[in-house]
Amino acid sequence: MKLSFLFSMLFVITACGVKHQPVNYGKTTVADLISERGEPLKKESVPVEKGEMLVYEGNEKFQVKGEIVTHGFKEPKGDEKALIFWKHKLKDCDTSTNKISEPKGHEVSEYELKCPEQGISVIYSEGSEFASRIIQYEKK
Repeated sequence: MKLSFLFSMLFVITACGVKHQPVNYGKTTVADLISERGEPLKKESVPVEKGEMLVYEGNEKFQVKGEIVTHGFKEPKGDEKALIFWKHKLKDCDTSTNKISEPKGHEVSEYELKCPEQGISVIYSEGSEFASRIIQYEKK
């Protein structure tokens, strides 16, 4: 009895500490993603031919086209929430900032801080010092 409890606790501890391999956008296949992360919680349609969005725990999403993972979307956590974190992390990258949405009503514009070399875009609201989402894609 004690031995089975010990194995159960060991499994829970190791499962909770599992680090996922980074996704190689533009090369990782859907089969590879599922093998690494398990089955998605749900699948959503996207307006891309042969495309869909695979949704995982924590609202982490992966866009696929055919059998290839093309983009990853996640909500920032910890230090990733601060825009200054990203400006420091991307300081050696040739970044660009683009306005991606116009304000409607009481909303504010959204901007994208983009670093193609690292395949990262950071989305934030005008006047805010906090990232709202992170987009990852194939590095250029």
